Amino acid sequence: MKKESIGGIIVDEDLTFIRIFDLPDKPDWGGSALEEFCFYGLTINFISENIDKNGNANMSISLKKATQEALSKVVESIKKLHENIGVEMIDNVCLLTVYGPHFKDRCGLASTFFRVLGVRGINILSISTSISSISAIVEKKNLAAADKALRDVFDVP
Repeated sequence: MKKESIGGIIVDEDLTFIRIFDLPDKPDWGGSALEEFCFYGLTINFISENIDKNGNANMSISLKKATQEALSKVVESIKKLHENIGVEMIDNVCLLTVYGPHFKDRCGLASTFFRVLGVRGINILSISTSISSISAIVEKKNLAAADKALRDVFDVP
């Protein structure tokens, strides 16, 4: 099988993954929630958002591990802005990103990325893509296997 050529793989380790559930689907809910992380000096490196079947917005983010105090303050601030939300935090996750030029013109890169991880038993916690990158959050315990899986199917310089 010919490997697909990509620009490279970026691995960002020692992250905390946060899911925020049941936010209102209205203008600026996301901006006001994300602003709280910045207020406490926490930089986000991954964002994914969707609307669920009940019409509520759900956001997934990852950031470098922060103190529990800082994370607690952020969560409490967001809960004050948006009542009745749920928050789940998962430590020890990694962000894996493959990148390269012209991904928008190449069919099947995302399916190859997600399939190879799935076939090897690596669960993906969240996905985000752009025209030049494909990213997934995985548990740190799966990092070595995930990196090997991606290198097995992609031609990495």
